[in-house]
Amino acid sequence: MKSREQLHRPLNVLTALLLSLVAATFAASAGAQQTPPCTVKPASIPLGQTVRLRCDVPATSARLDAHPSARTVRLFKQASGDWQGLMPVAVEDSSGTYPIEFLAADGTKLASVNLTIRKTIFPTQNVSLAPQIEALHSTPDEMKTLTTFRDAVSDVKYWDDPLVAPLPGCVISPFGVKRLHNGKPTGEIHAGIDQRGAPGAPIRAVAAGVVKIVQPFNVLGGTVAIDHGQGLETMYLHMSKLNVVLGDHVKKGDVIGYVGSTGRANGPHLHWVVYVNGVPQNPQHWVTLKSCAAPKKKS
Repeated sequence: MKSREQLHRPLNVLTALLLSLVAATFAASAGAQQTPPCTVKPASIPLGQTVRLRCDVPATSARLDAHPSARTVRLFKQASGDWQGLMPVAVEDSSGTYPIEFLAADGTKLASVNLTIRKTIFPTQNVSLAPQIEALHSTPDEMKTLTTFRDAVSDVKYWDDPLVAPLPGCVISPFGVKRLHNGKPTGEIHAGIDQRGAPGAPIRAVAAGVVKIVQPFNVLGGTVAIDHGQGLETMYLHMSKLNVVLGDHVKKGDVIGYVGSTGRANGPHLHWVVYVNGVPQNPQHWVTLKSCAAPKKKS
């Protein structure tokens, strides 16, 4: 007859195996939680800059609820097999911590990652304009053309990092400043940057893409707009001469026009804009440029 100890030995072994299996399951679950399938970089960002989104699972869109406007952007499958997209943070967004929710094609939530939007103070800047220049206004057709361009998101990615500066000149007016015209508030922010440039200096495409706008505008002057794909677009204003035609495929560094002072401009310079999924973003987040303003001396 087997002893009681011999009868209990198989049961003890089975219990130990079950406990090991449960522990391994919990460890795997904890590891999965520590490594989410989707990421946002950077996780903390000022107003007017762009968040890079990436997923190892098929996430086709991402949603950010940041008062006063919630926005959803598309993600695209890359040659590397992952899914990537660009989430713009607008100047008008509220500071705070908000979840970015990654969604499958059927709307199922795949992951949620927090993004911190930091409080950002933009200065005020006055621009002196001649009365006839200040009086210029955009037509309804011009506004429709610009809106159509901003709202379009194409599937093919033409651009790659890093972007190149369109002009070697320093920055006369930075992104986000609150504009005054002849000392009067306009209620507008500077949605791009102004770079110093000699009249006729060549202006280059910051990245490869397809030319979507080539025309003069009342306020913007001689304008070229380029779709770089998957949510990234740029626009170049006040040019004296345009060097591309509609539908051109340009490469990074190609000359697209020349510095001028057409439209609402008080002198020759380049105003250029970066749009990410239709939202103006700080070009100096994409390209490193020096300010024309002399640094303040320490007292």
